[in-house]
Order: sequence, then structure tokens, then C-alpha cells
Amino acid sequence: MRTWAAGLLVMWCSMVSALAADFTHGVDVSGSLATIWFKPAASAAWVDAHYDVDGGAMQNVRMVYQASAARYEQKVPVATGTRLGYWFTYAIGTAATDSARFTFTVGGGTTTPPPATTGAACFYEHVNYQGASFCADSSQAFVGAAWNDRISSVKVQAGRQVRLFEHANEGGRVLDLTADTPSLVAANFNDTASSFRIGAATGGVDLPTGSGVMTFKLVNGTSGAYRNDQVYFAVIGYNPDTRALSYVDRTGRLLPAALGDNDAANRLVKNGQNYTNYFHKLSDVDWVSLPRIDSGRMFISVGSPMYIKVNRAGDGSLGFAGPDLGNPTDPNQDVNFEWVEFTIDRYGYHGNTTRVDQFGFPLRTRLLGRDGYDRTLGETATRAQIFADFEAQVPAEFRPLVQRPYRIVAPAKGNFNHGRPQGSYFDAYVDQVWRHYAANDLVFTAEAGTFRGRVVGNDFVFSKDGGPADIYIRGKPTTQAILEGSGNLAAGSAVEKVVQAQITAAFNRHLLVTVDPSRWSDSASYYLTSPANHFAAFWHTHSIDGLAYGFCYDDVRSKSSLLEHPDPKGLIITVGW
Repeated sequence: MRTWAAGLLVMWCSMVSALAADFTHGVDVSGSLATIWFKPAASAAWVDAHYDVDGGAMQNVRMVYQASAARYEQKVPVATGTRLGYWFTYAIGTAATDSARFTFTVGGGTTTPPPATTGAACFYEHVNYQGASFCADSSQAFVGAAWNDRISSVKVQAGRQVRLFEHANEGGRVLDLTADTPSLVAANFNDTASSFRIGAATGGVDLPTGSGVMTFKLVNGTSGAYRNDQVYFAVIGYNPDTRALSYVDRTGRLLPAALGDNDAANRLVKNGQNYTNYFHKLSDVDWVSLPRIDSGRMFISVGSPMYIKVNRAGDGSLGFAGPDLGNPTDPNQDVNFEWVEFTIDRYGYHGNTTRVDQFGFPLRTRLLGRDGYDRTLGETATRAQIFADFEAQVPAEFRPLVQRPYRIVAPAKGNFNHGRPQGSYFDAYVDQVWRHYAANDLVFTAEAGTFRGRVVGNDFVFSKDGGPADIYIRGKPTTQAILEGSGNLAAGSAVEKVVQAQITAAFNRHLLVTVDPSRWSDSASYYLTSPANHFAAFWHTHSIDGLAYGFCYDDVRSKSSLLEHPDPKGLIITVGW
């Protein structure tokens, strides 16, 4: 039916719900907003929605319970003809259950995908397992003329892995799939595959074991751009027992670092300065067994090792000076490098790739658990394609962040820094936010609770769960504080830093004032209006599952490239080019 609201003609569409044994579900559309809903037959502890829009990146969100309708809901911006693919994970009783997959087209309706024939892997013509399909139990050096550059989604049998290849005879770019993949679009592999390999869940990758907690293995995926003796890695972090700066040797031992390492016999030298040499060549060792380690860094470089110096802090403890892109004389300015941040503790592995400072070359991280857990995140496109896409797709203000031939730097490391051409990029938006919330309350819910805030004088003051208004952002943040989560957006008590992280993320994603806080977990609402951190937005659209660390608080609302598992078996890092 039609109804008039606020002078606008609003189209209401409600499809008949599909039935399951313990829930009903559906999609309601009002104007440009669709509501995916889930109504359990019995009380549910929680419900997650997994959805994509027109075959784009899969979004995974915890649904919001609406008591008035006795159902869980997730809102998604849409237009006529938009196609939603979605399914649910829900907890009724003690078990978590995955639903079947569904699709909905605005103006069309809901369907369930047709059953696929059996096989270790099944390949589909369209996203969400639609269109023509075929299944296979063994590898194919060529998919045939009828299927060449035609595959858009893949189902993978439990315990198996599919490696897709861009060209026949296992040539060109590769993409590893270890689970059902409803869309290859986000992985930049849609209508691309010409051959594939089917193997066990480890994908044919040799994963040796040692005496440590888990195995770290490095794979050269540079397609011949660099030989194994031109790929380097080092693991540096802190001993969890002694808190001493340490490094991992090629046998997996966690050894204490020392000032004397800067001048050791195997030291590195550049521009007359001595540096430690904790690096290993991939040709000498391609895996190590990692012990528990705090605040670890896996530094990876191609063409040259990195130059890292151990130094002594004011309190007498040892630290290290890593790459500083803000220093034009830093010895790593002309080195192609990347790193992975991680900790291994009694709770397992916790780690991520990062674009908070720069992009040097593509990385894929694959975490394996002893219980069969297997997930890969990162970039799949070539380095050249990523550089070209960045220059073509981001707004003009962000294009100078490309610093060929070495990297794409983060905004505050480039022309968004203080005193640079875009140094006041967010300032007018900050003024707008301060004016708006001087007259209106901001209410949002995060994992730590529900917060209510209002600008008082020059401060943004919040209360938590109805308590006293004693949580502060003192003064207006600068553009640099927003981009780097620094200054008054990283100050005060622990609960103040929780609020500051949420506000930092909302500034970067341009959510404040324009997007209702009930939709702050919905990636479809991010980066739609400038000013916004379009550098961060780019990495989300060019990363597996749309997950990336584009700015320091990109983990807010679980949008980062964090991988975690309580019982890790191994981490495989593939170096792309």
C-alpha cells in the first residue's frame, strides 16, 4: 500500500515470510530502506544477520531486537531492483544454528537457492549460488570454454579447500576458498577463474609443527616479482613472563634483545648507521614455531630487509625504533615493507594486518585452528591494480597519498597532516557536530553500555547507562586527532577511551548527525558523505569480506581485519605483488 509521510510518497512492500521449523523471516521495504527480520518461534539468546547487497561484500552484524514486533531486525539502504542475499545464525536454547540462504529483490520477492548437485566443490554462474552450476571432486587445469571467466560463487564441502586460478593450468592470480562463498565480487575474482585445484582443508600447504604454540608460515605470492632470497621477515615482541623486548630466531626461540645487537657481527648498515638484523630470508626458512608473545610484530619486506634499531627508554627498558614514515630520513623510506600486529597468550592468537599507516603490498593472512577453524582475510588484487584503483576511485583530496613507487600512506602521514593542504579537512564537520549536539542528545549503544551525550561549553559530555555525566571529550578534536585516534580522542579513563573510540569511528565513517546511531553497525551506512576517511573506505571495498584496519579504531563495530582463535594451529601469510 501507499502512505503519505512528511510530504513524501512512501512505498511499503512486505513479502510473505518463509517458514522454518523454529523461525519465520522476511524483508520489509519502506522507501529507500529495507528491514531484514527474523522472528524466532521460541526465545533466542541472539541472532546474527549475514547479508550482501547486489553481490557485494558480506556484512555480518548482530541484529537488534524490536520488542514491539517481537522480532530481530537489521536495516539496509536499498533502491528498486536491489538484490539482497542473506541468512542467519541464531541461538535458540544452547545451540547456535545457521539457516538456509535466501535472496530478496526489491520489487520482486524472496527465494531460496536451488539445491546443488553433490561434489567437493560446486561452482555457480551468479552470486548467491544462482544460475547454472556444476560440481567437481577433483582439480581441473581448464574449466572449459563454457565456464571460462564465468564463476561468481562457490560452495565448498566441509574439510575441503578450493584454490581458484586466474588462468588455465593454474596460472595468474589465486584465491583460496575454505568455506561456502556466496560472492567472489569483494575478492576481485568475479568472472575470473579459468582453472582450480581441490584439496584438503589446508589447501595443500605444508604446515609443519614445532614446540611452540602455533606455526607461522610465509608464502611467496609475488608471481615471480621477487625470489625467495629477496623476501625477508622478522618477529619482534615482548616476552610475556619477563616483559623484555625479544625476537624470534629461526628455530622458534624467543631471545632477549640487547643494545649490542645494533653492532653485532651480522648487523645491517645503511647511510653509515648500524641496525639490528633479526631478519630471515624466505629461502633460508619459510616457517617458525611461535611461542607466546605480547605486542608482537611480524615485519615483512621484499628486495631488502628493514632497518630496525634497539634503543633504551627513559625508564631503562629496551624498545625498538621501527619505520617512521613521518621522518623523511628514515632508512625504511625506500624499502617495500608490511607488518602484522599480533599477540599469542593463554587465550589464543589475536592478530591483524593493518593499513593504519600505509599500504606497501598485498597481504593475505589465513588462520587455522585445531578444531578445523579456517579463515582468510586481506587483499587479493595485484599491487599494480590496487594502486590504479586507489587513484581512480578515491576523491581528489586523497590521491596525493599515493607515493610511488613504494606505498600509499595514510592521510595523517601525508597531505592531511597539520599544516598540509588538507590539514583542516574535518574541521567544518567538527563544528557542525558540536553545534548539533549542543541542542540535541546523542544516544548510542556499544558493547560497554548505552551512552548519552551532549556538548556543554566546548566539551562533549556523556553518561553511561543513566549514571552521572562524567565522561568527557575535552574540546573539539582536530583533523589529525580524528584520523589517528590521538589527542583528546585518546585521553582520560578507560570508559572515556571507549566513548572516544566510538566517536572517532563515527567521525571517520561520517555517521555523526547524518546517520541514526541504531545503524552505526551497518557498513552500508559508512562513508556515504564527505568529509569522511575515504582512504579507510577504499581498503574495506578491496579486502576479503570487506574487513580492514583503515584507521586505528576500525575495530569499532567489528569492521577490522582481526583474526582470533583460542586454540590456533597456524598462521599462513601470503605476500602478494
